[in-house]
Amino acid sequence: MPTAPLEPTQLLHYLPQHRVLICTGCRYAIQPSAISRHLKEIHRIYRSNRREFMNYAEELDLADPKNVTLPGPNEDPLPFLPTTNGLSCEASGCNYLCASIKRMKMHWAAEHSEMRADDSQWRPVDLQTFFRGNQLRYFIVRQSSTTLSHPERHSNIDSETANPRTVTPTLLLTCEAHVMTIEDLKLLEHFKTSTCLEIGYDASIKHVWNTDVPVLAAKHSFLKHGVLACSALHLAFLHPSERQRYQLIAAQHQNIALPQFRVEIGNPNIDNCFALLAFTQLLIIHCFSADQHDEELLLVKARHDLHLPDWLHVIRASCHIFQSVWPYIQSLPIVALVTGGLESEGGDQGFETSKYDERLRGLFELIKPNTAQTTQKLLDCYFSPLSSALLILSRAFAKAQAAQSRNAYTLWVATHTWPVQVTQEYLDLLRDREPVALILLAHYCILLRPLEADWYMSGYSKRLLTRIYNQLDEEWRPWLHWPLEEIGL
Repeated sequence: MPTAPLEPTQLLHYLPQHRVLICTGCRYAIQPSAISRHLKEIHRIYRSNRREFMNYAEELDLADPKNVTLPGPNEDPLPFLPTTNGLSCEASGCNYLCASIKRMKMHWAAEHSEMRADDSQWRPVDLQTFFRGNQLRYFIVRQSSTTLSHPERHSNIDSETANPRTVTPTLLLTCEAHVMTIEDLKLLEHFKTSTCLEIGYDASIKHVWNTDVPVLAAKHSFLKHGVLACSALHLAFLHPSERQRYQLIAAQHQNIALPQFRVEIGNPNIDNCFALLAFTQLLIIHCFSADQHDEELLLVKARHDLHLPDWLHVIRASCHIFQSVWPYIQSLPIVALVTGGLESEGGDQGFETSKYDERLRGLFELIKPNTAQTTQKLLDCYFSPLSSALLILSRAFAKAQAAQSRNAYTLWVATHTWPVQVTQEYLDLLRDREPVALILLAHYCILLRPLEADWYMSGYSKRLLTRIYNQLDEEWRPWLHWPLEEIGL
């Protein structure tokens, strides 16, 4: 039986003392005149469903942004708003606040030019703001005990935009005071009885997800919210009629988890490495699953866009940040989460070639340099990264064939045998939409195709290959014939 649709109060949080309406998904206040547009353009809530939200908002006493009463200094952080490291001017009678040293120095040059500007003239503070853009107005909030304690922390701030993706935030009040609701308990139960069975490739890994990870989640808030977000995404897949509601729930939990995770990931140690590694794996799943309903990911934007897939960043980063505690990790059951199917790699030496080698060798014609016209710089910057990526791709096909022969082909095999291994120079070419780099990525889609049975991978190889095809000019598209044929496009 279908559940009730998304309620306005699940997305919109009203603060009567300040007369503002906060979008809990986007984590900022919406200007009264922009509520309808926000619901339509940001959350894709169209007219028939938007009326209930607008009726709710019209009953509220909302202030114009310039008339909003800000909280007093050093009050607790407000729920659903990100908290940002910032600066407060210490000049007598001056209340200027900003989120970057550059802005503070500009302020001093304009307002206090008769006084010497140095870092003794301002102090680090925690800031929040209701609105963004031209209505941005910071206010100081009480520092959390979990704030990073570092004498130079404000010197790392380089943007006035206070983007929670790029600054180092304090943990939100909602994280510290979060109490498991009935819906949270249902999500946790679904994770333990269903989701964990879908993301574990054998009995021992399913046991880790079912037993060990929930125990860790009770101690680490970021992992708890990561688990709940993953469970919600799984339910969004299972119940298409309720997809929007579950996607929003997943986004809310992920928005709470990520700031905490970014704080902890700066210092992986014996106490937190298990939880960090588990969250990293959930984050990869989240990246793939979210792509099913996010048309803003890889290769959808214009040619000049520089974004690479989120999962690629997560996987590559996870190979480096845990090096200091890797000997300890290897003694834990969770090591299987990050090696999934690669433990028997030594047994793959008999598969140095695959049945696809002949087809792959044909791609060398694409990257074969004209020695009469090729400079050493061009070899280093273009041909070498592509040749290396193709060689690694050929080995990845062999490893995939070996893993499939053992019935042990997993997402971690597919991602660690090529995306993790290619050079940064190749990724730079891919980021710049270099046609041959895109063609190699298109052939990598063939290795993702066998994983389509996993709920979070459903349709991914087709979507990615379609985007690559649309990015290439007509002259390059014949090189995609084999991937298109294999994937069924």
